[in-house]
Amino acid sequence: MTNDIISDMIARIRNSLTREVFYLELPSSNILEDIASILLKEGYIEKFETKGKHPKKILALHLKKDAIKGLERISKPSRRIYANLQNMPRVKEGLGTAILSTSKGVLSDRMAKKEGVGGEVLFYLW
Repeated sequence: MTNDIISDMIARIRNSLTREVFYLELPSSNILEDIASILLKEGYIEKFETKGKHPKKILALHLKKDAIKGLERISKPSRRIYANLQNMPRVKEGLGTAILSTSKGVLSDRMAKKEGVGGEVLFYLW
């Protein structure tokens, strides 16, 4: 069991893309499902689904072939990084996406600007 489920998700996606396997399964949680829905809205994955019941719930991701070029974990359990509306990060000069955990849930940087909230910067995606 890993303590940092977001880093585990990022590592699994990165490894899957390196091996050119575009389907992966990982243990599910509410925050990972929220992140998967953001990735779907932003066009980085084709679809996602949850399988099973509570103790052994699985999150299945169907990745797009050339949509994700890189992922970088920003906020870690040992060091939290926060951004407010004035210093919202710009990933790859606006071509990438920052995923934030806000008071209104998990949002992308574009949605957070639209909502007018800041929060903890979880990771960058381009």
